[in-house]
Amino acid sequence: MGWRDNYRAASFRGVPFFVESADSTHGRRQAVHEHAQRDVPYTEDLGRKAREFSVSGYLIGLEYQTQRDELIKACETAGPGVLVHPYRGEMTVECRGLGVSESTNDGGMCLVKLTFLEAGEASYPSAKTDTVNAISSKGNAVTDAAERGFVSDFLTTGFPAYVAQSAAEGLAELGEFMAAPGLSFSDDLQAASDFYQQAKGLASDAFSLVQQPLQMVSRITGLIGSIRSAFGSNAFSMLTSLFDRSPSSYSGSTTTPSRQQQATNALAVNALVRQVAVAEASKAAVVTQTTVTAASGLTQTAGTSTQTAGAPTQTSITPGRTASTPTQTFSTPTVYDSYQAAIKVREELVDRIDTESEATPNDQVYVALSDLRTSVVQAVPNPEQDLARIVQYVPRETLPSLLVAYQIYGDAGRADEITKRNEPRHPGFLMGGNQLEVLADG
Repeated sequence: MGWRDNYRAASFRGVPFFVESADSTHGRRQAVHEHAQRDVPYTEDLGRKAREFSVSGYLIGLEYQTQRDELIKACETAGPGVLVHPYRGEMTVECRGLGVSESTNDGGMCLVKLTFLEAGEASYPSAKTDTVNAISSKGNAVTDAAERGFVSDFLTTGFPAYVAQSAAEGLAELGEFMAAPGLSFSDDLQAASDFYQQAKGLASDAFSLVQQPLQMVSRITGLIGSIRSAFGSNAFSMLTSLFDRSPSSYSGSTTTPSRQQQATNALAVNALVRQVAVAEASKAAVVTQTTVTAASGLTQTAGTSTQTAGAPTQTSITPGRTASTPTQTFSTPTVYDSYQAAIKVREELVDRIDTESEATPNDQVYVALSDLRTSVVQAVPNPEQDLARIVQYVPRETLPSLLVAYQIYGDAGRADEITKRNEPRHPGFLMGGNQLEVLADG
């Protein structure tokens, strides 16, 4: 295969430019020790030198000034970026400098000279916090505080029947909503079936449950806690929608003590749902459960989590299953398709935690939510994962997605990825001059 077959259109952070020549420097670092009264020096090897790449090229055309400004912006952006080198392929580098030369005699173009240094990594020993397991611990603390707050506020005994009836209607509505959420269940049919039966049971047992707050709170938190296994990858959406449907205000009458307790009960149920939902959503941000079938034909649940490697595998028997079909949970990190996707999940969580922190009058719940927020910010995205970034890429002319994928990644097989992310009218015609969102591999 000749060099022309491997030639790649050059770009940095998705900004294209033409290349005339490219240079690079390589070698090793040495310390030369020359001692008194010794004729022969000693050369100490200190490791490989950082590879440096210099590229000389140009921008040309009616829109060259726009491309020039985009290239300047890309080079002034902090942190490493993806360089598509015409001869060496894709690499992650730091831009050390950009020189731009323009003249009146050569109108409509500019010469550019870029210098890049390979991006390294901090490899010194450092301490780190197990933020993933911290989310589970802090989430459980939020749930515990929410349960205690609910039990101290919710009361139907000693009040007129309409107080209990109103609470039962609200609880039944909650059960019916969870039984028919409008989201797809996971592939674990048994977990989905169990969840549905529990949700319908919550609705049908509503009137008796409101007479027994301890049993009621256990049924609600248990049902919300099973959402992650029942909904799999849709669990986060289910939990956030559950949070959003539970208002923190009450619009009914509060003119009498009985009406005041009716309002207190409604607010207590909604607060419990919101707080447990946001705690479980925080876990869902790092744990996704999927179903696999073992070689023996048994159905197993493989949990995708961010617990530390080597954590013991847990095997449990789900109610309704026989002992011959165990559910097995494996601990592995959750991986987002991009850095921006992880940041979006984190922002949604933080916004809801902040909203609930401002709304709750319970000091214990407030402290637990504050601790959970800290863990979420530290763990999402997982600092140990090098996630791809979404960058903007502008093809110079209308091209098929196969060719664009080859130009960017050197792999036409990633055309479907580009098409799915940008949803063009036709994958064979990606319009030139239009921005595309593509992944710059981490």
